[in-house]
Amino acid sequence: MEELVIECALNEQVDRSENPRVPIRVDEIVADALAAAAAGASILHLHARDEASGDLLHPGTEVYRAIFRGIRRENPDVILYPTYGASPTPEARFGHLAALAIDPECRLDFATIDPGAVNYADYDPEAKTIGWDYVLSVTHAEARHFFELAKRHGIRFSFTVREPGQIRHVLAYRDMGLVRDPLLFKITLSEKHLWGLPPSVESLRFMTQGVIPADVAYRWMLFVEGGSGNFVQLCRFAVENGGHVRLGIGDSPRYDGRLLSNAEQVGEVVAMASAAGRAVATPARTRALLDRRPEG
Repeated sequence: MEELVIECALNEQVDRSENPRVPIRVDEIVADALAAAAAGASILHLHARDEASGDLLHPGTEVYRAIFRGIRRENPDVILYPTYGASPTPEARFGHLAALAIDPECRLDFATIDPGAVNYADYDPEAKTIGWDYVLSVTHAEARHFFELAKRHGIRFSFTVREPGQIRHVLAYRDMGLVRDPLLFKITLSEKHLWGLPPSVESLRFMTQGVIPADVAYRWMLFVEGGSGNFVQLCRFAVENGGHVRLGIGDSPRYDGRLLSNAEQVGEVVAMASAAGRAVATPARTRALLDRRPEG
């Protein structure tokens, strides 16, 4: 099998009550990112946060600059990318990506896009209540703007897909010539949210082999939002079956019930890969894989 790509989501919008080790301040994010990279993560995803309130900043360009520059001074190779939020225009929504790409001290060369829409609700089965009720939506026009921006600035990207229909969006973009092989799908599953499929091996198989035609050159990465009782087993399945893994406090404040740091979570999957006889991709190898069709 090709080398395992590990992505670490450092903080998302997790607060200290969920995991006191979540990095929020710029200096914390820089230090945590460097530790996760040293542990074996070749891709780091992070959110710019208000240092006082912890709230997400969008676009947060100057905070991202400070974080990227701090990381790049110590580790010039690791792959970094920010989030994006809702905005009135595609230019406003994705403009910070261009700003970070052209900054020689930041050198953004990777991003992600969430094609389509999902109702981002979470369900509490004990209270029988629906919590955060928000529609995450990226229109076809916004996706096209993103693809054009990425092409101009040499930004590689993945597709974060939460529903089978979102994979069909990507396949249509491919058919239209807007994106090209190899594709990287982050197969996103959740127990607590009311979208998509529950975290299981069967869901992973359906979202890949069941939807993506055999002639499409693609890779898939496990992405479980909000943690899951079987997350470790799903990581092992991905490692042993040619998939890749995203993890981190930002996605799962607890790893197997434990309040681990981001570097410790990465270390768990590195050990899993070692036990399976699979090498872990460096940032340079990850970039090469993203540009190369999978073998077989």
